[in-house]
Amino acid sequence: MAAAYSTGVTSSPTNFLQTLVTWLNTQGWVTDLSASDGDGWRAHLHKGGLYLNFRAANNEKIWPKYEPNTSQWDHGAGYGVGFYLGNGYDGGEGWYYQPGRPKRVQEDPYVMDTALGAGINLPSGPIAAYHFFDDGADNVTVVVERNPGIFGHLGWGPSMVKTGYAANYPYFFGAVSFYDNTYQGGATTQGVGTTASAPMAQSNAHSMGVGTYCLGQAFVKVDAAVFSDQWVSNACHNDWRYGYTGRWFRCAISDHGSNPGGILDEHYPDYRLLFDNDLAHQTAFLGALLLPLHCFVYIETVGRWAPLGYPPTIFSCSAVGNGYAQGEIYAVGGQNYMVFPNFAVLQGA
Repeated sequence: MAAAYSTGVTSSPTNFLQTLVTWLNTQGWVTDLSASDGDGWRAHLHKGGLYLNFRAANNEKIWPKYEPNTSQWDHGAGYGVGFYLGNGYDGGEGWYYQPGRPKRVQEDPYVMDTALGAGINLPSGPIAAYHFFDDGADNVTVVVERNPGIFGHLGWGPSMVKTGYAANYPYFFGAVSFYDNTYQGGATTQGVGTTASAPMAQSNAHSMGVGTYCLGQAFVKVDAAVFSDQWVSNACHNDWRYGYTGRWFRCAISDHGSNPGGILDEHYPDYRLLFDNDLAHQTAFLGALLLPLHCFVYIETVGRWAPLGYPPTIFSCSAVGNGYAQGEIYAVGGQNYMVFPNFAVLQGA
């Protein structure tokens, strides 16, 4: 299909999800279910072998967090949309228990084997604006101005841009992890009280009582030769509460830089020198670099990082504040990119 873009305003988290489902239908996605659930709404769609699972929260808890003590590691009810990818649809299961889900690492008998995922946090009422992007190849990015000047995102695609391998590596991301999804506090938490960082980057940092950790809000499905459980996340700690699936990946953009087991950012290529030396935007003309979000997976058996690829339509970009305003079009090489604080999205030719 051709590339597509849509923008508008919605009245509530439920209305936002309903609007997204309607738009996805026009892009060829088939709805398996779109119906009320609790006080909110759930939706399941598919296209080819890619299955989308959504849940809009209306002052609700939508992710099972810890059983039987549901108050532990739990922020409480709130507003937003939770999301993850799978490989099938089962109408007899809850929204968080669909086939092919990223699974939590079982560390004690009380942890439920429900999905890990990500999401976008929303106000209870109208949003300032939404932006829906489809590149025509099913790489979809959703950007929401939840409050004036505060942006979040979620998105997915059938394959990262390949870097030396043949398999497709599907991916998805959100502004926040399942842990912070619907969280209403955190004035300084990226994706909650401030604009989210570039998708795939380690940025959703949260104090967990024993320190500040980055929570997993992006996931890539690798082949079994890389990792038998397939889904890898950008969580920084080996605990399911942080979004850990059993293996880590890292992006070349790491806003907080916390890594597992003494593994340092310098152990894989990143953009540290560009940002540390204020080189991410250019002074010869208005604009900024469009930096692909290169990702790397840690191969424990050989103790090294291997390239995963990068999402084809989203980029780290600091054009906003360097000659461009949020929501403006940045034209490069015959392509139009819409810029937001911290990132840009390919809109098309």
